[in-house]
Parts: sequence; structure tokens; C-alpha cells
Amino acid sequence: MYAMKKLAKITSLALCACIAAVAAGCGRPVADRKVNDPDSGVVAKLTLYATGERGKVAPMLVAAGHAYCSVENVSDAPIALGRGYVLPEGATVTLASWEFDAHGGIWYNIEPTYIEQGWFGKRKSITRNVDSDALSLMNEYLRDPDTDKWTLFANCTHFAVGLWNAASADSGDVIDTKGMLTPSDLVKHIVRFEGNEVGRPHNSVQPIGYYSGKEFIEFKLTEKK
Repeated sequence: MYAMKKLAKITSLALCACIAAVAAGCGRPVADRKVNDPDSGVVAKLTLYATGERGKVAPMLVAAGHAYCSVENVSDAPIALGRGYVLPEGATVTLASWEFDAHGGIWYNIEPTYIEQGWFGKRKSITRNVDSDALSLMNEYLRDPDTDKWTLFANCTHFAVGLWNAASADSGDVIDTKGMLTPSDLVKHIVRFEGNEVGRPHNSVQPIGYYSGKEFIEFKLTEKK
């Protein structure tokens, strides 16, 4: 009798634990948002990435991970980004804010090299289609002098979310940045979108560099940063 009562108690506790896990979603984030893409006139795809992984390429990255965007040209003609960066049809470029000796602010196409070296493998991402109106808003953001700078608070996360929000201003897909400082904070928002991905690949072979005024300065990562 004692054994039967003990078994019943264990079963009851297990059932309660199971119900609690289901109610809590088993600890998994719930995808309760959806990207609202334009119906026509798509010229590019914008992807927002974030990872809380520890890296070794910059002091802040070691502690906080990294966030960045990529733009893929899906039109049948080159498109211009920012201060004149020409992205050929079918090509992709990454954009992020980095604090290096050479430049503190927007850098083009650094991330593929680090990914080849094994970093950012668990990066989470969401992707949206971009029409010409959204591309214009992205370019306004990229050309703003206040965007092309890096500080503790205007960091990679701040930049990447800002570019996503510029493209999403008319679609309702804006991400609230209140209380957001690190890439790990951004990951929590990304996983709320349906269709979020892990380790989305890049096909970028574009030159690495940054803008000084209207001049694009190409850069080799073997150089001192």
C-alpha cells in the first residue's frame, strides 16, 4: 500500500511538472511576430543578425557578442548603399558598427572573414524584402553622420537595429530598442519572429572597408585595426 501511495505521489508530481513545462512553453521563446514584406517592387533582402557568442576580435565583442546586417541585391541592376557603395546584382554585403583604430563606425563586409575563421556560427537572424522606398530610408540612415560613429551606447546592436527599423518603418516590423544594449538583448527580439534562422550563410565577396567622407577606403584585415 505504501509503495502504491508513493508511486501515485511521484506520478502526480511528474504530471504537475509536465503541465508547468507546457504552460511555460518548455523554456522556448514564442514566435509571436511576423515580417510584413512588400507585395511588389522588391530590390533587395535585408537580414538582421545577432549572437551572444563570445569572440576574440575586439574587447567589447569578447564580452557581448556581435550584431550586424547584410544586404543582398535581388534586382537586375546595381544598387547604391550609403555614401555610394555599389552593390552588383546578385551580390551581398554586410554592414556593422565597429570600433577599430582605423575607423570607429560603419564597416562594410568584415563579418564573412570572421565567420570563415569560425566565429558567429550560432548567429540568429531574420530577413525582410526591401522595395525602393525602404531602400531610400536605409540610405538616409546610412548617410547620417550620427550613424557613422561608435560609442558604448551607439554600438553594433544600436546600428543594426537602426538599419532594420529604417527599412521597416512602414511595415510595422520595428523593433523596440528600449533597454537594449547588447547583441544578446537583440537575440531575444529576433527569435520572436516567425521564420528566424540560425547560421544563415553569406555569399559575400565584396571589398572590406569604410567611408572617409565620400571616399571608400579598402582595408585588409591583416593590417593593424
